[in-house]
Amino acid sequence: MAGLVAGSIASNEGLSTILLRKGQSATAYSSGAIDVMGYLPDASEPFSSPKEGLAAVAGLLPLHPYSIVGYSEEVQEDNVVNEIVSRTRDAITWLKTNLKGTIAQLRGSFKSNIHAITILGTTKPTCLIQETMYSETLQEREDGVLLLAGITGYPDFNPSIAAKTYLEDRLASSGPPRKVGRCLLQITPFGKSYNLSSIEIARHLDHENSIEELANQLKMHVDQLGATHVALPPVLGLKNALENKKELEKLLGVEVFELLGFPPSVPGLRLQLALEGLFRRSGGKMLVGHEAISSFTTDNRLSSVTAKAPRREMQIDAKAFILATGKYIGCGLSGDENGIHESLFDLMTVTGTYHSAGDILPSRFTNRVAISPEGQPLYSCGLTVDPHFRPVKEDGVEWASNLFAAGSVLAGYDYSTEKSGLGVAATSGYSAAKNAINFIKEVF
Repeated sequence: MAGLVAGSIASNEGLSTILLRKGQSATAYSSGAIDVMGYLPDASEPFSSPKEGLAAVAGLLPLHPYSIVGYSEEVQEDNVVNEIVSRTRDAITWLKTNLKGTIAQLRGSFKSNIHAITILGTTKPTCLIQETMYSETLQEREDGVLLLAGITGYPDFNPSIAAKTYLEDRLASSGPPRKVGRCLLQITPFGKSYNLSSIEIARHLDHENSIEELANQLKMHVDQLGATHVALPPVLGLKNALENKKELEKLLGVEVFELLGFPPSVPGLRLQLALEGLFRRSGGKMLVGHEAISSFTTDNRLSSVTAKAPRREMQIDAKAFILATGKYIGCGLSGDENGIHESLFDLMTVTGTYHSAGDILPSRFTNRVAISPEGQPLYSCGLTVDPHFRPVKEDGVEWASNLFAAGSVLAGYDYSTEKSGLGVAATSGYSAAKNAINFIKEVF
């Protein structure tokens, strides 16, 4: 996410942009929802809006990536919160605008968080969700009846458990819908109805006539329950998901939407593909299967990186570089018995409390409880940057004047507990790109 957003912005400004990618982006492993700020660490009550969350972050977490967005010589101290909100809103608005009409078209606004339903039956605060996941009236219709439709042989989603969990949540909040049912459908992409993956089902539903077959199965359950809404796992298609949603709604006469799922998810892959298309249309060049393995610097400036592919090595010269290699999934950071290290430039790494992480065992930053409100401190480790998003050394001076960092490689936040992952990625990528563009214009 961070690299593709940054690359697209740079390309749109007329810069020649190359994106190196070793393998699959971590965006493809996400839920496909754009979380800006859902919770403070160790909190149980979600924020009502991204703006409320950002204001809390600015006051309590001054080195959070969102807070860094607001630091600038031109910004007065009493205006930092407004600057953080404004710049984050700009990044999210840019993302929503540019993904309009793609396979990952987004719904939602900066005014309030959406409480999207997951395949567990729980709800999650998020800023933007894909159009296929959005329901206009589910929590507004007093006579609303929700049908959760599972798929036989698809192990990720148990509609019975999800229905019970979601109904308990709605009864506790005294809000609609107050009636929730469930059913199981038969989808056999390869003539089998066991060990089905979400990708297999999504590809099958992209085929002609598959939606009509699905609607025929659903119709009986919808009529029997009197459902006004149907929720499916996130499998409505890779290329035609929105068209499939609309076709189902037309055939059934009810609202249809996808739930948020486990990684890797189909909506995450749709988002990844949409961002790649956006980058290519802007004029950017993408080298997939190329890993940056070394670099060359002169006079406090990064001159080039060497990229390795299965059959070749190549040197890439540039005026500015943006490091968006991710954390552990993307191999931007690695951990061993000697500590946590940045993989390409050996940049200084810090913990979430901004102590050196270069000589600390990763096991010291894991909780014994796998899932807890405190999260895993290991996720907060990463790079520390200056107000321009340039990685800094131990003395606080930038490592190179033209190297910028964005995304989950940054320290100071835990996306899993905050529900801020793709929001930080988009905002830091947006800001890093703007800073890199300004650097090039000023120096060259």
